[in-house]
Amino acid sequence: MNHPDSVLKFSLGLNGLSFDIDNQHIQLEQGLDFVDSNSILHGVIDELAIEKMIYFIEEIIESKPLRNLNISGVAVTSDVAMKQLSQLFFSAKKQISRIELEYGFNDFIERLSYYTNQVAPDQLYIFTYFIFVREMMHHLRIEEIQIL
Repeated sequence: MNHPDSVLKFSLGLNGLSFDIDNQHIQLEQGLDFVDSNSILHGVIDELAIEKMIYFIEEIIESKPLRNLNISGVAVTSDVAMKQLSQLFFSAKKQISRIELEYGFNDFIERLSYYTNQVAPDQLYIFTYFIFVREMMHHLRIEEIQIL
């Protein structure tokens, strides 16, 4: 049975994605590496790469049992990538609302080269993570993310 206060616990890894809610566990084999390898050419994140990422992420979210989950509007994670994003975009806050995330995302898009130069080349996946979180908030009706 789904409860109205169902909190989604998620972890987005390079080689797999994990979601837990109401004792229900969903494990997906396609991780951030899958999205990156299908989106980013020559190690550069540009507008085209971001459009492709959004497409692949929407496919993952919409084609899986995720869209049937009854989420209360809150999601929690202890992913290191989420902590890095919070430091980069949200003054290291532990709670980020959908509105704040959208402002951060728009800033990221407007200043793409600035932000991609703020992280090491092998850390670019945190932007894929950012896009994934944004799409989750839209498609799964999440209003707030809490970092544990």
